[in-house]
Amino acid sequence: MSNNDPGTRLHALDAVRAIALMLGIALHSALSYMPGIDPQLWPLKDGQQSLSMSLGVFLIHIFRMSVFFLVAGLFAHMLFHRRGAVAFLRNRAARILVPLVLGWVVCFLCIAGVVVWSLVRANGGQWPASPPASGKLSFLHLWFLYILCWLYPGVLMLRRLVHAVDRNNVSTRVADRILRHLSAAPFRSLLLAAPISLALFLEPGWVWWFGVPTPGYTWMPPAVPLFIYGYVFGLGWLLDRQHALLDQLARRWWLRAWTGAVAAGLCLAMAGLEASYSTVRDPAIKLAYAIAYGIALVSWTLAFIGCGVRFLGRSTPLLRYLSDASYWMYVAHLPVVMALQAWMMPFPWPGLVKFATVTLVTCASLLLIYGRWVRPSWVGLLLNGRKYPRAAEPAVAVSGSDG
Repeated sequence: MSNNDPGTRLHALDAVRAIALMLGIALHSALSYMPGIDPQLWPLKDGQQSLSMSLGVFLIHIFRMSVFFLVAGLFAHMLFHRRGAVAFLRNRAARILVPLVLGWVVCFLCIAGVVVWSLVRANGGQWPASPPASGKLSFLHLWFLYILCWLYPGVLMLRRLVHAVDRNNVSTRVADRILRHLSAAPFRSLLLAAPISLALFLEPGWVWWFGVPTPGYTWMPPAVPLFIYGYVFGLGWLLDRQHALLDQLARRWWLRAWTGAVAAGLCLAMAGLEASYSTVRDPAIKLAYAIAYGIALVSWTLAFIGCGVRFLGRSTPLLRYLSDASYWMYVAHLPVVMALQAWMMPFPWPGLVKFATVTLVTCASLLLIYGRWVRPSWVGLLLNGRKYPRAAEPAVAVSGSDG
């Protein structure tokens, strides 16, 4: 997923992606303890519920996937211009498409086993008479990779079309100038939220509490999430053309963070703290919510990137190790999270304690597996682009894996 050339590797963005991955593990760990969660969305509902889980899921969901897509777009542009179109697509097929297919098969079988075990145990060792059923296609948590499989050829086709129509690259220079102008000041960059807010407003039947709809349940991605994530991916693509803009994002990242917090607070005031699957009927309220949500998404995404550039630009063995392990942890974490949730379901522990246990044990176990068996294997070659000898593992990274 990342650029592995040590001469051009952007360590801050690798670290940002790794931290966003940890937030994703925390989000999935929280779903079992979130009041009002739909069993079709998450079949393991624990008896210990906490509104703090809803708050965490709501806030993390606003910006986490946008960070992934922006970083993916930036690294895609870097890789494309270093290797060319054919080698770029070949690399993306090996590093994205193959892990998607293999990871989905393994994760689906493991998750199915966990759900069956949980149902049988909850029913006194017997298969329930009316088990929950869902014939709905699901790419699970790997829908991010699935959308990238659309965006990579899509951006190359769009690039070829633009160059065919605009041989003097006027449109590219204009786009660079606009992005440079909007990135120069935090409040100016709020204009970048306009296309996102408009797309959300135009989405019929928008379940507003969950923000950008998850495009992981159909072979053809829905138009609105595909547009939004493609737009953010495109911002990352353009951002790689002007690395000086990363320094601009780093200078006032805190102001963007506060702007996003205000916008997210407005969204919570309108949608409520408890998860809801209702849609918005009043066009004025829907428009106001879409504007606030778009501002929160853009502000927090840029603030997250800027904060990483500001504080995580220096490579350390721990950050480099976590960055390398992040792809493996992303692919493999969901069955581990669900297995731990199912195992702890009968325990009378508070939901917050269970959540913390699931998150920490998942991260620690996946880091241990990565260091001992994945990193020096063909799986490490597939995910990281190279195999590392087991002796080359930095001891500080292993000992600090809970961080």
